[in-house]
Amino acid sequence: MLHKLLAGHVETPPGLDYVGGFCGGLRDDYRRRFAYFRSDWLTDVMKGKTVSGALFLFFATFTSTLALGKHINDVTHGVIGINEYMIMNSISGMLHSVLGCQPLLVLRPTGPITLLIEKLHEVSEWLVLPFWPLFAWTGIFVGLYMFIIAATELSRFIKYVTAFTENIFATFIGTVYINDGIQGMIRVWNSGTTDVAARKLLVFNMTLGCTALAYYLSNIPSTAWGTYTIRKVLSDYALTISVFVLAIVAAILDANFFGVDFIDTSSTGLTTTDGREWMTDMGSISATGVLVAAVAAIPIVMFFYLDQNISSLMCQKPEQMLGKGAYFHSSFACMALFNLLGPIWGLPFVTGSLPHSPQFVSAMTETDEDYKPTGVVENRVAPFVGYLLMGVVLFLPDLLNKLPETAVSGALIFVGLKAALGTQLWERFLLLFTDPSKPRSGKGYSHVPLKTVHCFTLLQILMVVGCWLCNIYIGLGFPVFVASLIPFRFKVLPCLFKSEDIEALLTEEPEPPKGSKSDSDDSIENAMGEDVERAKEAQNEQESSRQAL
Repeated sequence: MLHKLLAGHVETPPGLDYVGGFCGGLRDDYRRRFAYFRSDWLTDVMKGKTVSGALFLFFATFTSTLALGKHINDVTHGVIGINEYMIMNSISGMLHSVLGCQPLLVLRPTGPITLLIEKLHEVSEWLVLPFWPLFAWTGIFVGLYMFIIAATELSRFIKYVTAFTENIFATFIGTVYINDGIQGMIRVWNSGTTDVAARKLLVFNMTLGCTALAYYLSNIPSTAWGTYTIRKVLSDYALTISVFVLAIVAAILDANFFGVDFIDTSSTGLTTTDGREWMTDMGSISATGVLVAAVAAIPIVMFFYLDQNISSLMCQKPEQMLGKGAYFHSSFACMALFNLLGPIWGLPFVTGSLPHSPQFVSAMTETDEDYKPTGVVENRVAPFVGYLLMGVVLFLPDLLNKLPETAVSGALIFVGLKAALGTQLWERFLLLFTDPSKPRSGKGYSHVPLKTVHCFTLLQILMVVGCWLCNIYIGLGFPVFVASLIPFRFKVLPCLFKSEDIEALLTEEPEPPKGSKSDSDDSIENAMGEDVERAKEAQNEQESSRQAL
């Protein structure tokens, strides 16, 4: 058992306490969330964050899903593509916004899912099996395995995923998005036949401009520019503003100076990419093919277990300040249903999305004038509207083809940068190039020897590289490497570093600045104060006695 393999006490995160009984955790999720039914749909809706959050979700996930749909269309030679990705993202997202107990968790077809579908397509060609029935049967087994996990509360073991694994996984996913954005930019480079150098410069500047503007506006609260209200609006709508600005610039350039590539909408709508029927013929595959699907579903579920639950962990941490509780089993059960039914109609898998999930929670977070979080606007309307817009654009090709392809690449890079640069691993990575004589005060690991910090950081970077190598060469076995990071943290890491150093290096809480009083300091000071008061009282009594005499 996992809890026997991993020695030592690990604190159970909120929402993962064991309830017991078949579907006990599921029933508990819905019992707790039902108390917020009215506020989910009414009282917590009429706030500005509902609009800005919905637009952030739409643009962040739409551009990413669009890019992945184009990519899978290329590698599968037109078998599956943009339509299937957009439809599944929209439908599953809206359903989860209504049925899930944590509607702020972002569900969508992700980059690793695209890789899994690509590898499954290669397996079908290698074993000479029809792809769509193999995909549909794989989805059935994935859904069944996942429902068993949700019904038996196996998600509770995700508590063993510590900040060590979270930092590695978040950095890896962030670099995947950055890589996808750069690859998309390069594809646009190579799509022209004339003025190659000028075209490359134009595409590079437009992509970089979109990324830089979105990143600057998202961080504008740290500047003194404008007023608090102006900075807040610009920060909330950072990605939305950047995409609209780039669309205007692209229209001007295309009309007056250079040809600009806009998104191709010739095949958008409710039709399949390859012109097939939506419903898959489940009987057009042999028993051997069904067995292959049952086996192929195992590593896929292993990855979903990690990806979904890590996404849930990172968007429901106590510091995220969610006020309606943390939920895991219900979202996993919803995902089981979506991944069972979707592939039967030729739609891709979905899972919790990193980095979008914690970024969406941040987009729904309200702050005071010092930009300190004061709470999260938790409702179901914001995610529902964001996913609804994704489905609507499929029926508005005239609007969609006004968006330049560089906006897709720029948005991907922006989302990836926010994910990778927001980790503690990046913070420690910068120390590799920082003057060692400079103080590291304010960090939870400032007392750890710098050599130890560097070795720990390089080890995590090596693990990120390992994720990439497995991503490229192992295919469906990739989730095994990610899962191996959990026992590595508890069994191997203590052999390389001191336990107190590991805890300090993985803590996300800054240490109190020098000169600040700790609890023990306060108790000592209080005790000294009491002694002083008693001494003063004794002195006053003596003085009163002398006067009486």
